[in-house]
Amino acid sequence: MRYLILGGGPAGIAAAKAVRKREKDAAIVIATEESASPYLRPLLPDFISGDTDLSALADPQGEDLGPKEIEYRKGKRARKVYPGGSRVIFEDGTEEGYDFLLVATGGKPILPVPLKKPLGSILPFDSLDDARRIRDRANRPGVSVVYGPGYLAIEACRVLRKAGQDVIWLKPGQPRFGNPIAGEFEASVINEIQNRGVLLKDGTDIASVAEADGETALVCTSSGEEIRCGMVVVATERLPSTQFLEGSGVKVGTGVIVDDYLRTFIGNIYAAGDCAELVDRTSGRSRINFGWRSAIKQGQLAGENMAGGGKLFIRKQEDYLWLLFGTSLLDRSK
Repeated sequence: MRYLILGGGPAGIAAAKAVRKREKDAAIVIATEESASPYLRPLLPDFISGDTDLSALADPQGEDLGPKEIEYRKGKRARKVYPGGSRVIFEDGTEEGYDFLLVATGGKPILPVPLKKPLGSILPFDSLDDARRIRDRANRPGVSVVYGPGYLAIEACRVLRKAGQDVIWLKPGQPRFGNPIAGEFEASVINEIQNRGVLLKDGTDIASVAEADGETALVCTSSGEEIRCGMVVVATERLPSTQFLEGSGVKVGTGVIVDDYLRTFIGNIYAAGDCAELVDRTSGRSRINFGWRSAIKQGQLAGENMAGGGKLFIRKQEDYLWLLFGTSLLDRSK
């Protein structure tokens, strides 16, 4: 039996280990577009601020993949899935067959048009490579603009201030997806961020970004204000990474539609983690969660079902849909 897992994050690794536990002789391949070995994404903010070094980012769950004979392939971005032939084509032109496929590709930040320019001063707040670039620029004293509506923007503001940057937060509005913070809790967190010296411009969007010179960018806001800065950190909300499934027959809403077994409408294809959209069998509503703990639990469940005949299902959805930030967000902002 051959298991192909797209995505090397917590869901993908948990699924691979769950499969190995049941299938001692199966071939298991994790294919990830990341260039790095498995790492702890929740620690990226502290890496940027200098509170955590690179070695501390290594994900302990990824350390024993080799001994468990789980192949981890880097730099493999999926281009197309062909369920009829049970194969995946990658952007590098290679292909991989499978008996069971798990889609665990996570999410990608939504970039508004002005921030899609290939400028060195526009830095997404997403991967380890991104965090390295942000950290390098944060070592130079100056102004940083953070763009985004929710949790990631708050974290970006916090760590950039800690790194000594003058931070301007352009907050365009409430997130449309995930678990947005709101009400008194949001007010408390924003108050703490402002007390740290972050300049908040609420309800402000970006109209354009241009390179002022080799080291700075010129941001023009929706209100007509011009801001000169060393970098624009894009900390927008994330959407499931599913574009490679177009035309495959796998049903996609906002994320990959799955049932309580984390199975898609194609029997040997599953999805877990940030890219999975779980339909509540009682209310009929669908939910997506962006969070580390729920991704691990979903990955374990999907792996066991792929290898064990699909006997396990989600009885209590809240166990698999943790809030992203929890109550510690306010404490982190202080």
